[in-house]
Amino acid sequence: MIESLSLDQLRSFVTIAETGSYTEAAERLYRSQPALSLQIKRLEEQLSTKLFDRSGRVSRLTESGRLLHGYAVRMLELNEEALARLSLVEARGTVRVGVLEEVAHGRLVRLLTRFGRLAAEIRIELEVSTSWELARMIQANDLCLAIANTAYSEIPATPLWTEPYVWAQSVEADFLQERPVPVIIDPVDSPCAGCRAAMTQMGDNGIETDVVFSSISLLATQAAIRAGLGLGIIAESAVTDDMDVLGPETGLPQPLEARIGLYRGTEATGSAAESLHEFLVAHLQQRELAGV
Repeated sequence: MIESLSLDQLRSFVTIAETGSYTEAAERLYRSQPALSLQIKRLEEQLSTKLFDRSGRVSRLTESGRLLHGYAVRMLELNEEALARLSLVEARGTVRVGVLEEVAHGRLVRLLTRFGRLAAEIRIELEVSTSWELARMIQANDLCLAIANTAYSEIPATPLWTEPYVWAQSVEADFLQERPVPVIIDPVDSPCAGCRAAMTQMGDNGIETDVVFSSISLLATQAAIRAGLGLGIIAESAVTDDMDVLGPETGLPQPLEARIGLYRGTEATGSAAESLHEFLVAHLQQRELAGV
């Protein structure tokens, strides 16, 4: 009779299930692939069932694996919640957090909501802005924490993930056939080095462009691209189903990636800011995870 399941083995199992790859899971968990394979072998022996179908290049869950996955996720979440609640019993206060618009949705909001449930005595005030404005606010100690592109400040930041930027257009458009090519880009006075470098290279390649729309707002940029105003540079995670992405095969110079990091103000020394900082690092550094 099975007496208990190892949380360490379940964590490995869930990571493999979510990545579909032993190699990628091993990298995320900072373990060797043979060690991970041995863990899963022992777990399968303990349960007397196969958890993965290894016939293809991607490791897919068997029926037993899918059943275990649901329980494993819940067990890991309960374990984390118990540890977090105990560590946050005495934490209280207000934390002002700044986030880049491109990431102020989806997973990040769910994480902040989850933290709020774990730390009922901590109040989070959210500020959404551009990376350069968030960096300025951190320097001025107007924010406790900020998640932003690290290119706009020399202040040390904890690396979180890399955000690719891409060229995108409406699915009904074909702007590469036009001259000049209508372009949607950040305003000329914004320090978007990746955008400017791509534009400069287009000129060097003899591709004439015309900036038809500029905005620091992600929502406005998305709307302009979807409306067919022009070819835009946008975060890959912000691409929607009604946009086409134009990769290097089109001959377009590709925009630079943005390195997203977590800044911390010099005066953010209280238990509330410290707790949220640790929570965000623990969860967002896994997002090569992406999927913030």
